Order: sequence, then C-alpha cells, then structure tokens
Amino acid sequence: MLISRFYIADSKNSKKKRNNSENFLSKTFLIILVMSVICFYLFFKSINITNFSKFEVVNKFFVNNGFTIKNIEIEGANNLDKKDILKIIHTYDNINIFSVNVKKIYEEIKKNTWVKEGSIEIIYPDKIKILLIEKKPVAIWQNKYGNNLITKNGDIISDDKLNNFNNNLPIIIGHNAHKNIYSILKKLDIDKNFIKNIWSLTFVNERRWDIHFNQGLTIRLPSNKVREAWKNVLFLHQKFNILNLGLTEIDLRNSNKIIAKINIDKNLIFKNKRS
Repeated sequence: MLISRFYIADSKNSKKKRNNSENFLSKTFLIILVMSVICFYLFFKSINITNFSKFEVVNKFFVNNGFTIKNIEIEGANNLDKKDILKIIHTYDNINIFSVNVKKIYEEIKKNTWVKEGSIEIIYPDKIKILLIEKKPVAIWQNKYGNNLITKNGDIISDDKLNNFNNNLPIIIGHNAHKNIYSILKKLDIDKNFIKNIWSLTFVNERRWDIHFNQGLTIRLPSNKVREAWKNVLFLHQKFNILNLGLTEIDLRNSNKIIAKINIDKNLIFKNKRS
C-alpha cells in the first residue's frame, strides 16, 4: 500500500524532509508503475499475443524510461569487424529492450562467416552482451572465384583483409583442396619448424599433394602412405639439409625409389664446354 505523507513547517530541516519524502514517493511510484507495465507485457507475451510489442504507447513508455539498448558488450571478436555486429544491434535503437528479438539477432550474426558459435544475453534495463567464438583459419584457398580463408573443416571465411594472413598461412590450390587440407596438414605436422617453410600445397587430381617450399623445392607426395613418405623427407633434411641444396624437386610417388632434381645453371655448363 502506497502512503503519502506531507510535512507542513517553516524550518529548513522540515522542508528538506518534505522534499526527500516527495522524491522517495515519486521514485517508488515510478518503480511500481514500471514493474506493473513489465508484468502486463510479459503476461501478454506468455499467451502468445505477438502484436503486443507493436503497441506504440507501450513502446514509447519503455523507450522514454530508459529501457533501450544503450550499452553493447562484444567479446571474442578478434578478426571479424565489430562494426558488422554493431550494425545489426543498431537496428533496434528505437525499440524497447523487451521487444528485442534475440533469436533474430543471433541468426543475423551467424551469417558472418567468421562466427563459429555465440551467445547473446540481455541485461536489463539497457545492456546487451554478445560472446563470440571465431573460426580458426588454417590455409588460404586459391580458386576460380578468388582467395578465401579456410578452416580445418573446409568452411570458407569471407574476408577482405587476406593480407593479414599471407605470412602465417599456406596457400592451397586444386579442386576440393579446401575439403582435404586438414588431413594433409595433420600428417605433415611432425616437425613444426620444417613445415614453416611451406609456401603452398597443390591438390593434384583430388588424389595426392605437391608441397612447395619458400626455397624453391617441390616435394611430390604419393597418394598412399603419406606419413611414411614424409618421414623420409624429414630424414633427408636432417642428413643433408635438402632445403638448401638447390634442389627443385623430390619425387616420392614411387615408394621404391626417390627421384631428386637439381637446379643446374645451363649457362655455366655451356661456358665450360666452350673453354
């Protein structure tokens, strides 16, 4: 029960008490009114009267009393542009926070190819908190449509800032290379320092891989027993430092032999023949 008290006196203390009491009563009345409207809204929402949120009077009441999204907290956005997320949220700028469609926001955010998982939390009266888990790119896929970042599952990440990843991720080429890259990377990941020298990988006829190194060497892997062939490569590198021998190719497609090609200076040979 709301009780109003009025103080009539001439002293400053009495006047101060009266003002404090009036402020308290005003705030109490406003809180009760807001809570009543919220309960009224939630009741209609619970019985599936969806057009209740369209009542302009109700919307204005909440908006005018601060029940709108004013604070936006985004966590986990390391590579994706936060502006893309904010653009989605700002479509609700003139709508009361109780009418914000969280499911729709999540569906819009999931359209961003960087987003793997996410959660959205409304914190009343004026805050929305978004937690994102981004996909992790493992390679750059060069194809007829352009260049795309690729995850281990073959998901395509559309990003205009590919230059940020050129020095950290290998390039892959070939039809369906993006769907098979993770399996080959797992087999090559025996010596992490050695694979840092890989510049690109070519998926040949959707059967096997050619590995291209920054030093100019190409290793042609077989379609079967890839890990065994790769162990032979690592053994040769430990013994002979194959990346710095001037080799252009090591062919391991035949399990019974290893064929190596070296870069020969033809001008030097011609000069020696004439001398």
